[in-house]
Amino acid sequence: MSDLVSLLTRKLGSPRRSMQLLERNREELGVRCDPTDPGLVAMSLCSLGVPPEAVSALLSWKEFEAFCADLLRAAGYDVRENVRLRKPTAQIDIVATGTSRVLSVDCKHWKRGASSSVLTKVAEDQRKRNELLRRASPGSPPIVSVILTLAQQEDRFMAGAAVVPLFALRSFLSSVDEYAELLVSS
Repeated sequence: MSDLVSLLTRKLGSPRRSMQLLERNREELGVRCDPTDPGLVAMSLCSLGVPPEAVSALLSWKEFEAFCADLLRAAGYDVRENVRLRKPTAQIDIVATGTSRVLSVDCKHWKRGASSSVLTKVAEDQRKRNELLRRASPGSPPIVSVILTLAQQEDRFMAGAAVVPLFALRSFLSSVDEYAELLVSS
């Protein structure tokens, strides 16, 4: 049993209650992952009030990125992970293509909360990568910058990017058109 599942079981008091919560969260999110997927367990722990910093210490960045990709697939997006760009060289964690938008996603599962200045820098860097992506794929739908976090917080916008906690991803995706003018790279 993973450290994340052990922590969830201790928090809920029994393996049965842990599995019930994981199954319910998996169904609500529409993901087809194993119920003990590290990303799903981490998100479930955060929903119970376990600090994201404690959870992210038990979750690798690869596990976090894979779970973010699964959530976007479940929302109907065509997902490419670890997209490499050239001239100059850059990498985007996830490029998720929908019917009317492309999401350029940077996944952050910081072990500590991020300050406004750190979020602004991350958002500015993501916007620069989006410019490279736009040049590499002319004619594609508008590109929206998104920074996905494990931390439970209100949606925020920094330097033209949406900072979205996983808990708010579904809500954000259903309302992204409302924010398009703030977020779209031309």
